[in-house]
Amino acid sequence: MKNKIALLLLLFVSTTIFSQEKREWGTKFDYDEKKEKDLKVVLVDNYNHFTVSVINIDGGMMPTNQIIIRKFDQKNQLVNTFTQEFPYKDVSTLHNYLGSFELGKDKIVVFTDCYSNKTKKKEIHKIIFDKKASEFTTTLITEFTFESLSKSGTTFAIPSHNKNYIGIVYSKFANKKIAEEHECFLLDGNTADLVWKKNIAFQLLSFTDNIVLNDNGKFIFVRNSKETGSKSILAVADGNTIENKDFGTEDVKIQKPISFIAGPNDYLIAFNSYAHGINRAGDYGKILVYDLNAGKVLKNNHVDNFEQIKDLNKINFNDVFVQNDEIELFVDCDFQTGTKPDPTFPNSTFKVPVYSNGIPTLLTFSMDGQFKKGIPLDAGSYNDPLIKSIGIINIGGNYYFNTGFYSSFYTLNAPDFAVKKNKYVFLLNHQGEVQEYKGGTVINQFCNYLPDSKKMLFAKSFGNGKIAFVSISGLEL
Repeated sequence: MKNKIALLLLLFVSTTIFSQEKREWGTKFDYDEKKEKDLKVVLVDNYNHFTVSVINIDGGMMPTNQIIIRKFDQKNQLVNTFTQEFPYKDVSTLHNYLGSFELGKDKIVVFTDCYSNKTKKKEIHKIIFDKKASEFTTTLITEFTFESLSKSGTTFAIPSHNKNYIGIVYSKFANKKIAEEHECFLLDGNTADLVWKKNIAFQLLSFTDNIVLNDNGKFIFVRNSKETGSKSILAVADGNTIENKDFGTEDVKIQKPISFIAGPNDYLIAFNSYAHGINRAGDYGKILVYDLNAGKVLKNNHVDNFEQIKDLNKINFNDVFVQNDEIELFVDCDFQTGTKPDPTFPNSTFKVPVYSNGIPTLLTFSMDGQFKKGIPLDAGSYNDPLIKSIGIINIGGNYYFNTGFYSSFYTLNAPDFAVKKNKYVFLLNHQGEVQEYKGGTVINQFCNYLPDSKKMLFAKSFGNGKIAFVSISGLEL
């Protein structure tokens, strides 16, 4: 009898929730899943939203280097598509897509570089799309000469966590006989205008593993040298100075860190292992919290959440928040789940790894860096590069996460996060769904909340390059 009452109550609650919802599905649109990369939802407001992606293919019969901007209306219908070619010089020019970022509420910037063995020049460009003018503007940031293609160097675009800055780094060719040089450009994260530029040079036989940009617009170089062996050290550079920092007595080799500011404190968090360790899984057995201002390790914590993951490739920082008097860090994992024929050698027996994304986890720390707990978040895993295992929204200090696990939209109950409340069950796959939009796979990271209209924006992939957006109104978050 009690079970029947509970079932009737669940049906009543579900019916009440869904009766308050209004769904607005857009027509499915085409997305070239084999060629387009880094598809993002950007510039979301109550009137429109956009996607940005690129095709970056050199060589072959059909080289294509193109930015694609799609515009959608309030009813999630595709109303326009804007395309822009990468800057092009001659048939021998090669191109790299460096990244795309929102500039405020109205613009998107895409960074590219191009280089040619014929001209022996590398050029770095920014291409800005203005949604109000519906047009692109291309600007040359800088250009360099090089000796040969194999010595043309590498360019990176990196944002600060608070999105106030964007860093462009051109790392010139270096080896054991040529010391490293990095041409650094700091750009305003709202306009993409240049703030400062500086050449950062290091001594011979010292090498950079990773570069991140902190919230104060400083470039953090994770390095090692002949003297330190594999042990990591830091060089922190702004437009005027370079400050060297180390990890004290900690003998660590750190993975790419995340850097953020909380009040007066400038933090850096990084997974790490002993500098002389050889076990790949051991790279993620410890997580270090570092005070960048003081130049000291707050804590180097043992974390066992990821020890049992077979064929772990890397752990990705999803996002970090400081609230509830603690640091709350969301991560997910890439791990090998098989192999496939190497697409660069279609008629050979060469295989390349297939990686899946999954195992999202919330890691919490006290403000002095002490690890408190790791909380697994129920989610599926995906080997589709379009789809991440989870999407996180923080609204007024409350967490909501979108996951393909049971196609649900969950809340995390603060302060202990021990209970996950299934707030809107089967949001995108319940029994009342329109037949045309049943099935498919939720693109978990594509979730945006519009508080003025009390509306959530989601998206689904239906395979064969078909995607549709859906908005669900009447959600009080």
